[in-house]
Amino acid sequence: MAQLQERRRALLARCGEQRGEFAERLAALRPRSRTGAAGQHAARHPLAWIAVLGAVMLMRRTREVVSLLVFIRSAVGLVGRAVQLLRLIGGARASRPGGTQP
Repeated sequence: MAQLQERRRALLARCGEQRGEFAERLAALRPRSRTGAAGQHAARHPLAWIAVLGAVMLMRRTREVVSLLVFIRSAVGLVGRAVQLLRLIGGARASRPGGTQP
């Protein structure tokens, strides 16, 4: 038991050293901002958090995500065609002599 305790202490010390080294390397990779407020503002932006949460939720369901994207793409195409049709109908009604003019 004493050997396991000693081994545990050695591993914890090693993990602490590696954690410090990792923190130093990570700090070297981070871009420095002039005031520091720009990075804090980006971290607090609600759209960034929504995007991150959405990505995390969608990462686990690849098949559902792909089918959802195909559905959205089809729906956008149909809505675009419907808008074109409504504009065409609206233009035809406005150009007729009995049509209403704004």
